[in-house]
Amino acid sequence: MTDRINALREMFFADEHKKFRVEDLHLSILEENEKRPFAIRKALAFDLALEKMPVFLLEGDLICGGKTLYKLPKYVTHEEIMWGNHNFEVGEYGMYSSMFDNAFNLGQDDRGFGLNDSSIPAYYKVVPMGIPALIADVEKRLAETDDCDKKTYYESVLISNKACLKAMKRYEDLCREQAAAAEGERKEELLTMAENMNVLQNGAPQTYWQAVQLMYFIQFLIWTEGGYLVPLGRVDITLYPFYKKDIENGTLTKEFALEILEAFFMKLNYEVDRTHGEDIRINSDTGQSITIGGCDPLTGEPTYNDITMMILDAKCDMKVTDPKVHLRVSSKTPREIWEKAAYLNSLGMGFPTYENDDVIIPAFMAHPEYTIEDARDYAASGCWEMTVQGKALNRNVGGVCALRSLEWAMNNGKFALGNPGSLPAMGLIGDRWGIPTGEPEWFDTYSKLFNAYKVQMKHYIDMVTSYVNRSMLSPSPFYSSMMEGPIENGRDFDDWGAIYNETDFQLGALSNAADSLYAIKKLVYEDKEYTLREFNDILLDNWEGHEDLRQRILNEFPKFGNNDSEVDKIANDILEYYVQEVTKHRNAAGQTYRARISSATGYVYAARILGASADGRKAKQFYADNLSPMMGADHNGPTAVVLSCGKLDVSKCAGGSVLDMKFHPSALSTQEGRDKFITLMQTYCQLGGEQAQINVLDNKVLLDAQKHPENYRDLIVRIWGFSTYFTQVAKHWQDHIIQRSTLSF
Repeated sequence: MTDRINALREMFFADEHKKFRVEDLHLSILEENEKRPFAIRKALAFDLALEKMPVFLLEGDLICGGKTLYKLPKYVTHEEIMWGNHNFEVGEYGMYSSMFDNAFNLGQDDRGFGLNDSSIPAYYKVVPMGIPALIADVEKRLAETDDCDKKTYYESVLISNKACLKAMKRYEDLCREQAAAAEGERKEELLTMAENMNVLQNGAPQTYWQAVQLMYFIQFLIWTEGGYLVPLGRVDITLYPFYKKDIENGTLTKEFALEILEAFFMKLNYEVDRTHGEDIRINSDTGQSITIGGCDPLTGEPTYNDITMMILDAKCDMKVTDPKVHLRVSSKTPREIWEKAAYLNSLGMGFPTYENDDVIIPAFMAHPEYTIEDARDYAASGCWEMTVQGKALNRNVGGVCALRSLEWAMNNGKFALGNPGSLPAMGLIGDRWGIPTGEPEWFDTYSKLFNAYKVQMKHYIDMVTSYVNRSMLSPSPFYSSMMEGPIENGRDFDDWGAIYNETDFQLGALSNAADSLYAIKKLVYEDKEYTLREFNDILLDNWEGHEDLRQRILNEFPKFGNNDSEVDKIANDILEYYVQEVTKHRNAAGQTYRARISSATGYVYAARILGASADGRKAKQFYADNLSPMMGADHNGPTAVVLSCGKLDVSKCAGGSVLDMKFHPSALSTQEGRDKFITLMQTYCQLGGEQAQINVLDNKVLLDAQKHPENYRDLIVRIWGFSTYFTQVAKHWQDHIIQRSTLSF
């Protein structure tokens, strides 16, 4: 890390960038524009925001830009707001009438419509062509169409993109102003930065530095418009042609290329306090995932290059959360890439996540919508969900908790804890959100119980998809114009203008459900120690008076993640039925719902309204995260975990299925340890594993960080799909992470 990057890093931790923020400039575009279409009004508000927002450069900055305004000028009418408040009930789950109606966005516009997130801009297209060429294309399309809706969309895009050029001019002027007062090398840098901004106002980037600048400028403007969790796609592929040309003509050194990249990465960290939270703000990564490695869309051949390695080097250097790095691997991945990635994992920041091309690409192709070229061009979305970069509106719509379906099956469709008071009744009776499938006495065989379980899961899936298909999105003229599809189709995101409209449905608590069904099968149907009614009463009493039984189940019964054939088969039976039911559904754009295995935040928040389960878990306690075994249930080491996961048929899980693995730092501290880790990851991939994210945790360090947070400001841990600074999270989260770290391999 150079002195410059270290200084920028210190300024970041000192919150220097926050000094330029304003929440609201209290501006409005309504007086003269109230009757204009909504998308036009939003574009005009974006234009005014970029005209009035503060602009700034920190000492030593190499990249211009940064979000400073957190509320667009008023563009929604009073009537639209009242309509939104009438139709969308504000509650614990956000501005929606129920947790199912929640489009699972973290934000909404003033009407209650979901904002766009998690979709990757077509940087591979927009960066080489530049904003002026995009504007010229849209002006041509506008002149050639008579369609009123298309005209509205194109006008909103033109307003937004011309606003981008005006913002570039403001930064050009700022660079020249600071250059006039600077001396020596910094003066030359500022003049070059001004020239970079001038070039981008008038055409396409010509240099690596200009390409990086344009990518960041677009990125922060999408956030300013209202987007968030905005991934950057295959950055090494996008930037490599610019880098290669500059290296070959001698105008760029590898050292300065790395410094530019790291300056770019520092900028990406400026929103870490504005995304996730407890409850809802902690300093964590912002979903600005980058994906590296993989294969060429046309030939399928490997595409690792100098920037692939440079990105890994930068992440080893910097110890900041953003950007989150995803490494695409396959049987063709070079050994040096594996070794650098394993070393990065050993540093304990939760990077990289591994994405297995040999499984993910065929999973895309299990859906009829995709071409092989686009499937090969996938990248990671906000956390780790898989999407086609630049061509897909990717929506992560929550999904089904496998334990909830079992709870409903054993309680005739009712919640074990009663109807949670914070959840609206949705027109259903009392505490029943499931459907009546019978009292416990009806299920005199395990197969009858499992059939009821499947009926409840189907009902859950049907209910969620029906609500999601009615949810509405806010137009995003600038964000959508950075994609392939909306401009060509003349339709915004909210009007299904993208080439692919992906709706990902997630399955949580899979391992808990498999462990629970095994325990019921054993105790009730095989050994006949209890009737189903008796055992369910024990769960409804939260194991009160039956701690010996709970400990027996926890410590003596086989669990998923230990290479036990019977439990693993139950998990796969659940998964196969789930995938079958999810992929029957079509979203509002007519495309197939995609299945994935993910708990996201559910293993924390949804668990709070979940009763005790037959695997020994108590009511309201966390359940397993993502594809992982239940915390503390994997007794036979990491090899057994990957063998269990390898038995699951994830071949149609195009949305992904991520395994979380936790290691003590000593396991990866030597070359020998990292070699074993690489072999484990390669074995997991060969067995059919899709994805793995790695936490390297030392319990002693975490305990000391709790006592002396001032000494650990850059200690990063991975929570579910994101990484965060350990000292920034609430104590009960810290306690959970510490508990988790005691169970590392």
